[in-house]
Amino acid sequence: MGKAVLFKSDERFDAFFETIRKTGMECDVLDFSGNDWLEYDYETIDFLIYYPSFRFSSNCPLALFDVVDNLTHIKEMHPDVIMYPDPGLIRYYNDKYRQCLFLKRRGFPIPPTVPLVSGKCVEEAEEELGYPMVVKNRYGAGGASVFKVGNRKELLGYYKLSMFDFFNASSLRYFLGMCTRRRFYYALIKARRLTYPFLSPPLLAQKFIRMDRDIKTVVGDGQVMEAHWRLQAHREQWKVNIDGGGIGQWSRVPEEVIRLSERLAHALKARWLNIDLVPGEGDYLITEFSPVWHHYAYREKPSFVYKDDYNIDTPLEVSLDLEGMIVASLARAAEMRNRRRMDDLKMDPAS
Repeated sequence: MGKAVLFKSDERFDAFFETIRKTGMECDVLDFSGNDWLEYDYETIDFLIYYPSFRFSSNCPLALFDVVDNLTHIKEMHPDVIMYPDPGLIRYYNDKYRQCLFLKRRGFPIPPTVPLVSGKCVEEAEEELGYPMVVKNRYGAGGASVFKVGNRKELLGYYKLSMFDFFNASSLRYFLGMCTRRRFYYALIKARRLTYPFLSPPLLAQKFIRMDRDIKTVVGDGQVMEAHWRLQAHREQWKVNIDGGGIGQWSRVPEEVIRLSERLAHALKARWLNIDLVPGEGDYLITEFSPVWHHYAYREKPSFVYKDDYNIDTPLEVSLDLEGMIVASLARAAEMRNRRRMDDLKMDPAS
């Protein structure tokens, strides 16, 4: 029935292990906390899965070093290995600057954006975007390290922080504000995890788009498998992340969103892709994408609403089984790869 490798992780490990076991496949468990994985023979497996979590706070540049360093190394040593997360997307994972470069170069619609690579770009952002604007740290997930900026003083303050210029009043206010937040002490004392206190260049300045919702899509094997709206819970809320209080809703997905999502997955050659989009002036704009995502279980959160006009063909009972979908997709890809190998052997006279 084949063999898979599953790396130990803080999230979803048990669910993935059980899903693989139910297929009848052999499953070897490896762990990045040691070095045995370096000597493993990856040529003998059908696929590999590692569902990562951020080692430190998501805005830390090294929060995903297991993915960026270790999985990339495995792929370089064994180019035919099939894995999740998608190795072609690792360089973009949790890196908004690299995503911005790709999206701009390929002509995908994004909010007007100015990377703050210099003081001159700060002036450019003021002229092109105006106030208020949104400033995003290069790294960060779940709406973390995303700021609404109302004037030049605030904009310069965040820019100087990203350039490690700490000798100014804005930097002092930033650090003092961080130390007064309850969640800072919760992470430090309860979770024994220090929040990364810095910002990483270049920050991205974006036009502030007034909206009461955005939409997340999941593309699997070329088609949108699931999508849900994230709605504003109250008028003052400008970030609609579910974990930040946004209201989830499965309802009609515009055809433009479906086409745009599938086009991006094709351009990235991505097997699995999670995309955030916001309504623009007559169209939809891509704000970021990721090879890894979290699903809320069907009707799990009281804040999630299901409506009868939901028009994605894949039933939610299927599309929200993240582990089942991924294992089935990787198994199909492995079967196709193995067939190609057999065909190549038959065509090679030396075999």
